[in-house]
Order: sequence, then structure tokens, then C-alpha cells
Amino acid sequence: MTSQLETTVTAVTVYPDRARVTRTGHIHVEPGHYRLEIPELPLTLSPESVRVSGRGTARARLGGVDVRRAFYAETPAARVAELERRIEELGDKEKALADEERALEATLSFLHGLAKQSESYAKGLAFGKSDVTESAALLDFLTERTIAAQDRLRAITSEKRELDREKQKLQRELSQIQSARSRQRYTVIVEVETFTAGDLDVELTYVVSNAGWTPLYDLRLLESDTDRPAEETTVEVDYLAQVTQRSGEDWVGTQLTLSTARPALSATLPELDPWVVEVFRPPLPASAVTPSPKMARRMAARFDTQGAAPADFEELTTVAQPQPADMDVAQAVVSQEGAAVTFGVPQPVDVPSDGSPHKTSVATLSLTPELDYLTVPKLVTAAYRRATVTNDTDFVLLPGPASIFYSNEFVGTTELKHIAPNESFKVLLGADDRIKVERKLVSRQVDKRLIGDRRRLRYAYQIEVQNLRDGPEKVIVQDQVPVSGHEDIQVRDQDFLPKPDKRTDLGILEWALVLEPGQETRLTFDFVVEYPRILTVTGLT
Repeated sequence: MTSQLETTVTAVTVYPDRARVTRTGHIHVEPGHYRLEIPELPLTLSPESVRVSGRGTARARLGGVDVRRAFYAETPAARVAELERRIEELGDKEKALADEERALEATLSFLHGLAKQSESYAKGLAFGKSDVTESAALLDFLTERTIAAQDRLRAITSEKRELDREKQKLQRELSQIQSARSRQRYTVIVEVETFTAGDLDVELTYVVSNAGWTPLYDLRLLESDTDRPAEETTVEVDYLAQVTQRSGEDWVGTQLTLSTARPALSATLPELDPWVVEVFRPPLPASAVTPSPKMARRMAARFDTQGAAPADFEELTTVAQPQPADMDVAQAVVSQEGAAVTFGVPQPVDVPSDGSPHKTSVATLSLTPELDYLTVPKLVTAAYRRATVTNDTDFVLLPGPASIFYSNEFVGTTELKHIAPNESFKVLLGADDRIKVERKLVSRQVDKRLIGDRRRLRYAYQIEVQNLRDGPEKVIVQDQVPVSGHEDIQVRDQDFLPKPDKRTDLGILEWALVLEPGQETRLTFDFVVEYPRILTVTGLT
């Protein structure tokens, strides 16, 4: 017995580059053999991913599952059918208005004809052959009907304009949907053998392409008041997910789950090819690589015996949003499945198959930051507020764009990298003019005496930092001294006051200062560069 099983999308798990769709349907069965057809499935469906299961009061056994292409005279999507019906209705209204417009124009033509005959009524009135009352009534009739017809014509013009705008809007929406929906669709055929009468709930799952999600973040620094302890300063992370899909089917009232798993990356294990180091061989001239006529005939004969050479190569790509109180934000349910993390969105959502971004809230995280200032006065004479935040939640922060706010003030944007639970990351919160920074060259001396035919240059720099904020602040100051890039060039330190807290092999210097309100401190350092007089040195500024 062949029966069409009506199903609806009840759950979707969205990966960064695809989605797994779950459809459910209900059917009452009697003992026997059933051939259940589940039609109108999108072409983005991966046939090898189709799985069917079921349960119910009827005792049954699942047989084979087949996936076939079906062809339709009309696009089977319900939304498309609704748009086509509305466009047809608007077309009918336009035709009705056009008919009414022609009738009114004919009426006006008739009334104008009567008006032209008014001269005969005037002559009749002059010779006493017509009554004044009749003439006045005719004039009022002509005036009233003419004004009414002209008013209605103007209203028809306005109605036609509005109908045309609405029709164009619906046609654009229809074109957008039809570009994602083909008149070809998949049909899944399920063989079921039932032994007792009862109900069956059939669940169909499959993977579709042209779907995915990307994370979005709002990072907001909520700083404590002067009367509150500093520990109450927090960084609030609004974790959002932007879901888009052009799978060919709408997800309406669907339970959405977001997964960090990447099936495409997990499908194959990367393998290293041999790393071969060879002797450089200059390329042969063009004449040397051009085959002789005799060699060309041999190559052609070889292709004829071993198969034709391919004409071209195509690159394969995987196609592959009482007292007043703040609203609560729904939190996603976090679960760990192997190496992946999933976020279960608590409320059902609608995601149309038009590629438009749909944003949904994953969670709002409250993290405790360590605040300081970072300045690199050699590059920019400004101090940047910086927050070092530890992700002490169960959420994995995937790479994505983040908007940064200082309370309610927008500061800028940044890109978050992959941040695992208990991992730390740094966020710049913009420049603060209340931390004053100045760097200047205080001395540049060239020793005119040549020591062993070598030239000596001495540079001295000074950095001044002042805290104009109301409380003590930690300021990280970075600078550098040059490093030698040649064996005959020597760079020697002279004096650092105070000594840097950190120094790298590449000459990067770092001081960690704690400045009280109004405090100003001064950092000085100098160095000497020596090199042979015959050398021309670059890089000293």
C-alpha cells in the first residue's frame, strides 16, 4: 500500500557549514506492507545522510529506504504557492480597475457629449420651448457625474500605483525564493511492514548544505562606581549566533541547536607529503620544451591507446541572527558531545530559506576582568584601556567579530579568536586621555673621534607618564632598543632608569607601573651603536 506521509521540520542542528534536519510525521496503520512517500525535500539534501526511524503503538519493522528525484510542474513550496496566488489576485484587481477606468472614461465622453448639446437647451429656453428648472437639473446632473467620475479616476490611478508596488515586492520575493528552490525535489520512500494496527511516528533526518551559523559578540565593560568595590567591575559578553540558510526549505517553529563541530574538517585526516630538497635547475628555454613533429605524433598515438587526455579541470567546492526591569535573556543549554560543543536554543525559531541573517541569543556571560593600560609611545602617544578576561564558563567562544562598549558607549570592533573554557583573552577598550603619555629624544650624540676606525652614536630617550584618573592605575609601557643585524654593528646599553621589568631578545622593553592619582613618572634609557666607518647604516631614527 502506497501512502504519502506528511512531515514537518521539528528540529535542526546547525553546523558552521551545513545543517542536520529532523522531520517527523504521524500515520495510523493496519497490518500489512506500507510504502511511505515523504515528498518535497530540498535538492541540497545529501542522499547518503538520510536516516529513518520510528516508534508507536503499532508493531512494525522498517525495510528499505530509497531517495529519488521528483519533478514538478509547479514549485511545491507552500510559500511560493501563496506568493503566486497573491500575485494572481493582484493581477485580477488590476484588470478590474482597468475595466472600471475604461467605463468611467466612456461615461465622461458621454457627459461631454451632453454638455456640447447644452447650446440647444439654451436656445429652447430663449424661445420659451424649455423650462428653466429642467435646464438647471440637467446642468447639475452633468456637473455631479463629471466630478464623481474624475474623482474615481484619480482614486483608480492611486490604487493601481499601490497595487503595482505590492506586486513588484511580491515578485522580487518570489524570484528570491525560486532561485533557492528548484522544480526538482527529492522524495524519500520508506518500506514498512506492520504486524498490528496502531499509530506510528516516523522520524526522518538528513544533512543539507547552504546552511550555517557564525558567532557575533557584544563585549561591554561595566565598571564599578566609586562607592562600590573594584571586584564588581565586569565584562558582559552577549553571545549571539547569526544563522543563514538557502537549503530550499523554511524552518518554521523549529527547535534549533547550534554545534561547533565541523564535519567537513573531521571527514579526512591531513597527511604529509614528502618534503624534498633538490638542487635548483634553471628552466629550459621554450624551444627546448616544444616537441618535435615526430615526438608530437608519438604522444598523440600514446593518448589514443591509453585514453583521451582531459580537456580541462574543474575546481570542486563544497557548498559546503510594576517597576521597570531589564528583560531576561534566554540562555542556551550547553552540552559536550565528543570534541564538539552544542548550544540548544531554548525557544523555537523561524529561519526562512532566503539567505537573510537570523540572529538568536546564545547566552549572556558575566566575566571578571583584570584592567590596566597599555601604551607604546614610540608608535602612538596614547594609553589604551585593556581588559584581560578569563572565560570561566562552559561556553566555547568561536572566532567571530565583536562590538566593544564602554558601558553604553560604542568603542570599536575587534575579532575574537577561538577561546576555550578557562582560557584568557585581551580586549582593548579604547584610548583614555586621562593617562598622559609623552616620548621624546633627549640626546643624539655622534662621537667625532674614530676609535679603531669605528663610528660611535649615542641615543637617549625619555618617556613621561601621568595618571589623571581618580584612582590608582596600572600602566604597561612598551618601547624598544635596536638589535644588530650585522656582525660588524654593535649595540650596547648605557643606562635604564628604572630598569625594565621585561626585555626580549629582539630588544622589546616593558615597564609595569602603578600610578597613584595625579602621580607622574619618568622613564629614561640610552644606548650606543658602533660600526665601521666604511659601512652605511640604516634603521636608526
